[in-house]
Amino acid sequence: MNFHDDPGAVFRKAMPDTPPPSSQLDLDKIVRDGYRTRNRHRALLGGSVTTGVAAIAAVLALSVTGLPGTDDPNGAANDPTESATTPPEEVDVTDAEMAGYPYDHGWGQVEDENGAIDWNQEILGVGDAATEAFGQLLADTGVWDDPANPTPEEDCSWYLDDGGSQEAYDECMAEGGGMHVSGDQVPGNYGQTYLRTIAGGESEDDGMALRTIFEFKVLLPGGWTAEPGPITEQLFPQHLISDGPYFTEDAPEFTTEDLDDGRTLMIADHGCAAEMAVVYPNGTGLRTTWNNCSGTDYPLDTEALKAATLAMPEFEFDTSTLAPVGELVEVPLGWVYDEDAWAYSEEAQSQARQTYDGARGALEEVFPGATLGEGDARSLGLMERGANMQRSYGNSGTLPYETTIDETTEDTGFELRYYLPGGWLPGFSETGHWDPHLTVCSEGADCNSWTDDDGTVWAVEEKSVVHEPMDGETWEPITEHEIEIVRYAPEGWAVGFWTSWQGDALISADDLGELLAAMPAPEYDAAAVPSIPAG
Repeated sequence: MNFHDDPGAVFRKAMPDTPPPSSQLDLDKIVRDGYRTRNRHRALLGGSVTTGVAAIAAVLALSVTGLPGTDDPNGAANDPTESATTPPEEVDVTDAEMAGYPYDHGWGQVEDENGAIDWNQEILGVGDAATEAFGQLLADTGVWDDPANPTPEEDCSWYLDDGGSQEAYDECMAEGGGMHVSGDQVPGNYGQTYLRTIAGGESEDDGMALRTIFEFKVLLPGGWTAEPGPITEQLFPQHLISDGPYFTEDAPEFTTEDLDDGRTLMIADHGCAAEMAVVYPNGTGLRTTWNNCSGTDYPLDTEALKAATLAMPEFEFDTSTLAPVGELVEVPLGWVYDEDAWAYSEEAQSQARQTYDGARGALEEVFPGATLGEGDARSLGLMERGANMQRSYGNSGTLPYETTIDETTEDTGFELRYYLPGGWLPGFSETGHWDPHLTVCSEGADCNSWTDDDGTVWAVEEKSVVHEPMDGETWEPITEHEIEIVRYAPEGWAVGFWTSWQGDALISADDLGELLAAMPAPEYDAAAVPSIPAG
């Protein structure tokens, strides 16, 4: 893979049918980490490794992280041991709405004796209950062929190929059916704390995308309110259900009912779609959605959806790390996922190209012989309703310095990204995870941040790792270098440069700082500002 290609395009071409992972998603970062992983793998093996689709796909589990922690909005980093949530000790949480969880990379996951990762029984139990509650509804509407949704035989038959294992086949058939669920950690207030949810659903192909027919989300206590309001990560606490227009231009018929067993049921009937929410006595919540507003073979049966929703039991979850949220840093209002309407607009694409036309001249002045692609507009974030998105322009190119990737010598690749205002803070996080800041100080890196007299904030991360052969190996030690530097302009936009190389190329943070200082402001519609959606 060559880094003068578009990393995002390479990823999409390699895995066109793969849904995005359930986390903050930056395709360039995923491919960037793939580049680093291949280098490390090469260093460990002392030889070449195969690049391509497998290298890109394998890095998914290694590259996507969450967003906790806080830094000073002017770029001065706080003590990395401090966070917006109280440490996970036994704490009396009297107001769960204003509480949250620390980000835990392995939350909800367990590893079996073979090293395979799966969801724990707490999460899988929600899937079993959802199969029981919603299976008949999904079968009656034709979404499922059977209320138990058994595994198709062809999904497991390969276990029997070439004298395979009957036991593995039987296990696949037994475990693969029913409702598939996943645990998710949702950023609260742009990642200064976290909500925990367990979700599942069904969708259908809609051209090159997927259209959700049915979905449900179980919310653990913490970080959300039962008061109806817009379903968006822009707000904290977040709302469980909305009484505003979303599926159509009209507000839904909204009702609330207190049930005899202590539960509260809320229904937002949009006509062609419906959302229902249940608040349980123990502070957990449930939201179900059925959407037929585009007209499909799966009609909405409001009464059947209501009965199925009420059939979901109250769950008891481990909330031992739930803690009151401390003082939150104010973050400029961010953008919300809009099915990439902005990123694919001709206006945004044209403005991205104009921006990089100006950047190309500055690049060639500082690094004669460097190259830069055309670039395009890109939204960064999870592609789902209410998720925060960063508006950016992405591009890649090469510097006239040699590096070796998988025994191939080529010019050093880099990424040059512009960030438009909205939903982030200048500076970097020292927690090792994403938070409201755009950049993260990773483990083992030398990180610095400062503010110039004109209000420009800088964040620089430098890292060098020496890979040496083990006993019996004869390959030469390999030094891997990495630099990321971001310039945050007082006007509210930012531009960042990332590069990684092996060898003795004389690339310095000072030179890259000079380059970023010469970069022009991005072309964008300054009058377009984020807003909180109606629903």
